[in-house]
Amino acid sequence: MMDIKTFFEQSEGKWFTQRTRYNLAQKSVDNGKAELTVELLGGEDSAIAALRQEVSSQLNPPSDANLLSLAGAKITWEDETQSEKGASLIALIPYDQQKGQFVQKLMNSDQTPTVGDFVLGEDEALTLSSKTANNSLLKERLWFAHPNLRLRTVWEEHDTNQQSWVLFYSEIRRINA
Repeated sequence: MMDIKTFFEQSEGKWFTQRTRYNLAQKSVDNGKAELTVELLGGEDSAIAALRQEVSSQLNPPSDANLLSLAGAKITWEDETQSEKGASLIALIPYDQQKGQFVQKLMNSDQTPTVGDFVLGEDEALTLSSKTANNSLLKERLWFAHPNLRLRTVWEEHDTNQQSWVLFYSEIRRINA
């Protein structure tokens, strides 16, 4: 069974991403393409350490948790359809090989970092869960269909268990010749 370190390492690299967004309330669909780069950063990286420190009061490891070494990544993207670029940092704080908390923040932004939980299931799919500002539940599920093909879904659930939108991504690793 895959552990979180292996999953994270397998995500590193350059990816071509195709996205489909379904707005369930308005019954509309939107498509997009982007280039995505995942660069792994160690727990000792100053940006990752600062991100973790910024939210240290919000982290709540179980009392019996055996905290493993912090892992982090810088994720950059360039959306081909909307001419947008961006970058974010993500830090994983594993409590064991399968679960823990994560912190994510847009770079060059005053936005408050997102703190949530992650679980790497028996099916080797990583699920990230966090609360939004309006108290909805945001979930992201990532898995590998092949080492060079990653699939991802993202959705928001309201208190009524209703979903307002769903995103589906297929991500193909760029292989340099």
